[in-house]
Amino acid sequence: MYKGLLIFVIPAMLWGQVFAQSARQDTLRELVRKVDILTRELEKQRLGEVAEREYQSKFGLGPAASQVYYRKDSGVSLAGYGEMIFQNFSATADDGSASGAKDQLDYLRGILYFGYKFNERFLFNTEIEIEHAKVGEGAPGEVAIEFGYIDALLSPAVNLRGGMVLIPLGIINELHEPTTFYGVLRPETERRIIPSTWRAVGAGMLGSLPAGLAYRVYVTEGLNAANFSAAGIRSGRQNGAQALAEDLAVTGRLEYNGIPGLIVGGSVYAGNSGQGLADSSGRRIDALTTLFSAQGIFARRGLEIRALYAFSAINDAAELNRALGFSGRQSIGERQLGYYAAVAYDVLQWIRPGSEAQLQPFIQYEQLNTQDKAPAGFATDPAREQTNFTLGLMFKPIAQLAIKLDYINRDNKAGSAVDQLNAGIGYLF
Repeated sequence: MYKGLLIFVIPAMLWGQVFAQSARQDTLRELVRKVDILTRELEKQRLGEVAEREYQSKFGLGPAASQVYYRKDSGVSLAGYGEMIFQNFSATADDGSASGAKDQLDYLRGILYFGYKFNERFLFNTEIEIEHAKVGEGAPGEVAIEFGYIDALLSPAVNLRGGMVLIPLGIINELHEPTTFYGVLRPETERRIIPSTWRAVGAGMLGSLPAGLAYRVYVTEGLNAANFSAAGIRSGRQNGAQALAEDLAVTGRLEYNGIPGLIVGGSVYAGNSGQGLADSSGRRIDALTTLFSAQGIFARRGLEIRALYAFSAINDAAELNRALGFSGRQSIGERQLGYYAAVAYDVLQWIRPGSEAQLQPFIQYEQLNTQDKAPAGFATDPAREQTNFTLGLMFKPIAQLAIKLDYINRDNKAGSAVDQLNAGIGYLF
């Protein structure tokens, strides 16, 4: 009898302990869940996070750079991006000669955005960049402020900005976070013709107008023509670092974004670049420098098309050449131009409908020439007339992470171009 009773009592006790232990575990899990929720809320308040991350461009900036604009209250905003790349160069140039190019691995950029929203009207936004991973004596990297400005948000149509600003030309100069463009490397037209990333100290206005129009207008330091060369105007950027301000420049941009998925516009930059430079007779060289770009992006249903045309002209190019000691093919280009078009398509929308991930094969065709025209008495270098054809793939498991692979077939009139295979990882947060 007792044995039979034990047969029922002992299992019942064991099951009671199991159920009690399970209930305690459920209670503990619920307590941990509530503590986790409370911790996240406290952390958001302590760090000043935006209420919800919205990875959308604002005033032409990249999604991460725009985070301070999405804060609901005053406080600090933190964001950033980075990109790591591998470049594998062909052993021979197009003419069959040895290229001499060495393969490279590079932590190309590590970026932090810090913003502070004072109130509903005033905010500060800055981008701090570390290039090539290491800075210091003998190291290849640098630390720089890419932009740092204060906005006075007065109304949708009229807002004021002052500080170090990005010159609003082209696509990449403002929208340069690695998940927002397709190649491992930025298009060469937007490095040679438009010298991205190009920033300057100044002030201006920006805003949105009726009928889907937006504008930005700045007065800034000009370029420094003493650093121009046959390779273009890139070295003439002063980047707000004790910049010579004998000559200022004006930049304006107008764009249309009234149709979902479409952004088209044009930009103009004009200003003297002599910064006090004179010829042998003491006559001031103005070196009026004018740049124009027309650009557009169309993105809908997995398809994206982007195109850009850029043109620049430099007055007094002959006088500049003589003042700087250039002759023959060393000439500064009196005119420079470049253009490219890229097409990408997300194939995962057909393979895995509704997936957050994207797989985007793309092609890009590009032509540029930093010596499209040389002044009378000087020559052009055929190596400056370049054509790049890029075939690649970008995989985004989530919107903030991009894994890229591409091959660039390079050509130039001199036959000295070197093809390359690239791979990269880019992220933003």
